[in-house]
Amino acid sequence: MHELSQGGKLNEKESIELIARMISETKSRFEVGDGNILLSWGILTATIATVVWAAVAATGNPAFNGLWALMAFGWFFNRRLAVKQSSRGCLSYTDKLCAAIWKSVGILGAAGVVVCAILHLTTGNSPWLVMFFYALYVVGFGIIGSGAALKVRSMVAGGILSVAFGMVLLGCIFSGVKLSMTWVMPCFIHCFVLMMIIPGLEMRRLARKGNERA
Repeated sequence: MHELSQGGKLNEKESIELIARMISETKSRFEVGDGNILLSWGILTATIATVVWAAVAATGNPAFNGLWALMAFGWFFNRRLAVKQSSRGCLSYTDKLCAAIWKSVGILGAAGVVVCAILHLTTGNSPWLVMFFYALYVVGFGIIGSGAALKVRSMVAGGILSVAFGMVLLGCIFSGVKLSMTWVMPCFIHCFVLMMIIPGLEMRRLARKGNERA
């Protein structure tokens, strides 16, 4: 790049090497970055879900569902990733595509929280189950899109399973089958393990392996 800034020219071999290096750096950067963000969100979600499940099951008090508000701490993960991306300078098409996907997921999540809060205050009823389906459907489709862009099959597979589980739950609701936390929450937790934690670990492993070979 220094030669180009000085008005120099690259021959064919040097051009190919430069392109290959840029592709390799972008791929490695995303494997590490997205692997970390996936792990962070996956662990946070699975942990909170486990705590809520255990607390409600032990006490029978649905007020413990308020612990889901701790998901707001995920903002720090996104903020840290945004700072890292801004420090890189130029972003690739894949960078921008994934950023657009998760920006949309975040906006929908914030809108869902506002709508549920307004309905809860005005009607006295609890509409918060909507956010449960948001996590399965919207986040699931976000994972599928990002996995397709990054060519990570485990992400795509995990996202598909999450959406499929959401469809099963809707089918149960419309069929009059009672949903029980005894089986719903463990399945929900497994969905996030499959679509975030396992792909995140895989991406970090591949990135480290690639860096060792470099």
